[in-house]
Amino acid sequence: MPSARSAAKSFLASALLCGACHSLQASALPLGAATGYNVFLFSNFNESGTDSQGRVAVGGNFTSSGFTVASNRTGDGAGTYGLVVGGNYTNVYNRVGGGDIFVGGNMNWTGPTIPNNAYVNGNVTNSGWGSAAGTIYYGGTYSSAGTLANQKMVAPKPAPIDFLSARTELTSLSARLASEQATDAVADNGYGTYTLAGTSSTINIFNLSKSSYSGNTINISAPAGATVIVNIGGSAASFNGGSINIAGTDKRNVIFNFSSAATLSLSSFGFMGSILAPSAAISGTYGNVDGQVIADSFSGTTEFHDFLFTGTLPASAAVVSSAPEPTTWAMLGGALVLLGIARKRARHN
Repeated sequence: MPSARSAAKSFLASALLCGACHSLQASALPLGAATGYNVFLFSNFNESGTDSQGRVAVGGNFTSSGFTVASNRTGDGAGTYGLVVGGNYTNVYNRVGGGDIFVGGNMNWTGPTIPNNAYVNGNVTNSGWGSAAGTIYYGGTYSSAGTLANQKMVAPKPAPIDFLSARTELTSLSARLASEQATDAVADNGYGTYTLAGTSSTINIFNLSKSSYSGNTINISAPAGATVIVNIGGSAASFNGGSINIAGTDKRNVIFNFSSAATLSLSSFGFMGSILAPSAAISGTYGNVDGQVIADSFSGTTEFHDFLFTGTLPASAAVVSSAPEPTTWAMLGGALVLLGIARKRARHN
């Protein structure tokens, strides 16, 4: 019969092995820190007159007029961030639909609608009335022309997202996707229509040779549930009019990768699929994106629809978190306690 010490060692080894496996399986996030966010930017956001149906994370300043965040996420309660802003947040009237709010700098919000809690490390200024269902925690000063209940001054709260680390990870991901070999060729009919017909039931990769598309049609097809990755080169990309059509698979499984783009212009265009453009300043006018947007910055009047990417990225490219899950820490803690008890017994024998 094994001794208590050897049993504890065996349990510790099993916990470590299980923890490593569980970490790699449960923590695999296809888009890293951006997973779950409709809009994820490393620097600034400046939009007006539209909304984001999903959650928004901005590493720099968020400036808007008449822009609603997380309009379709009204069921998100406290503990989930509907909005994360690393810098200052300035908005006139419109609301956050669900979840908590984090602002690393100052919040200047005329007539706010705060669905749960707001954590503001700087000053809070409200030039109108408004409502807050939760508590407004602030680290600087508080000023409100109206009455918002439950304000509390607290020490600054650590940011929930490390945007610098996320930029490094997602820029690397974009470069790796761009280096993947195409699985299928793009058919160009010579009259502005591009056909991307994928045959794999898992991952289909295409390379579009042009970076600018005006009035063009891009037809994408793949088996149901298959992932489609479209790599587009060039430092300046644009889509003006035209359309993207998807058949077989779902728009949630389609991602456009702009690994070299410094700018991306979307004008009067309904973009189908997610956008990965980690170095791009994106400008959008009178259109929408049905997918996630990951970029350096965004400005304009674009509407964001909450179709989160659910595809499968190549194993060589996927962003995988190596941090153990809470259950793994519990197993490791238990194993270490058992090992300590076994050692104590051995000393007394």
